[in-house]
Amino acid sequence: MRENLEHMLVNIKKDLIFMANEVENALHCSLKSLENQDKDLAKLVTKSDKNINVAEVKIEKQIVSLLALQQPVAADLRFMLVAIKINNDLERIGDHSKNIAKSAKKLCGEPIMKPIDEIIQLGKECKNMLRESVQAFINQNTDLAQDVHQRDKHIDEIHDKIFNDIIINLEENKGNIRQGVELISVIKQLERIADLSINICEDVIFMKDAKITRYGFDKKESGK
Repeated sequence: MRENLEHMLVNIKKDLIFMANEVENALHCSLKSLENQDKDLAKLVTKSDKNINVAEVKIEKQIVSLLALQQPVAADLRFMLVAIKINNDLERIGDHSKNIAKSAKKLCGEPIMKPIDEIIQLGKECKNMLRESVQAFINQNTDLAQDVHQRDKHIDEIHDKIFNDIIINLEENKGNIRQGVELISVIKQLERIADLSINICEDVIFMKDAKITRYGFDKKESGK
């Protein structure tokens, strides 16, 4: 019984890693489509979203079945709870990547305002956060999870700066309003991707240490 449970847990982890790779590739392609104004690449991202959705449903069914048929001990139960949350977070990151690709598609064929370089850099930082949060999950590395978690404020600061730059540009050139709306949407999607990567890191810490770090609960409980 125990051997069968462990085998099923390994399969869930493998499927999550596969899904994470698909999601990271979708984010990478969406950013490239924006940077290079590549409409075909943007279309590819929107099509690949279906594969991510299928993977999410498959993993969820596996976990629900496992919870119903097995009697997991505390550590295994934490893994399954975390796996179902990470599964959902990855699917949402896929959705945000698809939305970035949709904006990129709309912006193809026109000069993009100056903050585009900063937006691409923000995207790369968010992609790194996603990759490292998944690595933290794979290796149950709470130190890496904490390191990624601490970048949240930095991402928010970059987002706010780019947002203000876009607004200034629009005040100077009202003809760029449509473009400005799309770029604001892009940086909002990236901010949410960073937030979801943080969620994954918090779940890694819970899985490994049975400690809830959301909303600063761990600091409140310790009196910090």
